[in-house]
Amino acid sequence: MPKISEEQRAAARQRLIDATVAVAERDGVDGLTTRSIVAEAGVSAGMFYGHFPSKEALLAAVVDHKTDELTTLVHAELELGTPIAGVVRALVDQLVRVLDLKVLASFRTGAGTDDALQAQRRINRRIVDAFVPLLTASVEAGVVRPDIDPEAVVEFIDLVIDGLNRRRALDGFVSSDDRLTSVIIAAFERYLLVPQEDLR
Repeated sequence: MPKISEEQRAAARQRLIDATVAVAERDGVDGLTTRSIVAEAGVSAGMFYGHFPSKEALLAAVVDHKTDELTTLVHAELELGTPIAGVVRALVDQLVRVLDLKVLASFRTGAGTDDALQAQRRINRRIVDAFVPLLTASVEAGVVRPDIDPEAVVEFIDLVIDGLNRRRALDGFVSSDDRLTSVIIAAFERYLLVPQEDLR
């Protein structure tokens, strides 16, 4: 049997991650089964379990991947010289308005097995660890209020986005997605950001 290279393993793993996103967006939370993911990725069940011990582990990898994508974009913008105030505003807007990924809602509402709970705890920590440095840098730059608790604020934003994505997955808005996201963004800006006039 020929050996599989690291590049091939990484490509197969990424195919499973991409397939999970595609299935979740097309078929919703209920359609997100191991069988549908394997079929979408065009791999065997054996290959699936060679990369991930469970569906929950795959869902956690999807969230990791999306978090990495977002933090990479943020760092690229900062390296290009985009003012940090604009980066923070764009990030909040991206998280609240654009990150409508049903796999996130599925991940957070998954079965209460030990594997699922451990995966959820790990990804909660991962999200906080990923975004606290940006928030801390924003405080140091005078863009975000100095009296905030960065860890608690990131966790709060994550909780709000979690609830928003659950509503999206259920199509359960009483008002509307647009109205609710506008209120959320306004509340974040009012609570977190130093007023523009104070930055002059």
